Amino acid sequence: MIQLLSSEMTVLFCVMIMHVRGFLLGKETNEATVTHLRQDLAAHRAHMQTLANRLDRVAFEVESKYHLELQDLKDCLMVEQEEKNELNKKLQGLEKELLISKTKRVEQQQDLASSRLVETLKQKIMKLRKENEILKRKLSHSEEG
Repeated sequence: MIQLLSSEMTVLFCVMIMHVRGFLLGKETNEATVTHLRQDLAAHRAHMQTLANRLDRVAFEVESKYHLELQDLKDCLMVEQEEKNELNKKLQGLEKELLISKTKRVEQQQDLASSRLVETLKQKIMKLRKENEILKRKLSHSEEG
């Protein structure tokens, strides 16, 4: 019976040793898996950092590009506004000249009308003088005769 117990103990001991070896092998496998996963995690973090850096660089480039384009548009707008102001000033000057010209034309027309009226009145006066002269002669001929 001791022999039987001893043999059972030996079998149990062997089974235990096999379990321990299995657990150790599992532990090594798990540690290798953990190490591999940590390496993958580190690689993914490095890749994420690279992508983040690239994204920052692209965002900066895009922002710089749009900033330059926006500045160009602002400059163009300012030039266009200056041209508009200059054209408005020229237009106002031309409108003022036109008003002066119209005023002068009206004055000239009034002067011309006045001159024509004066000329007409002079002609009437001359005609009346001639008629008066003729009447005076007739009157003086009738008084003489």
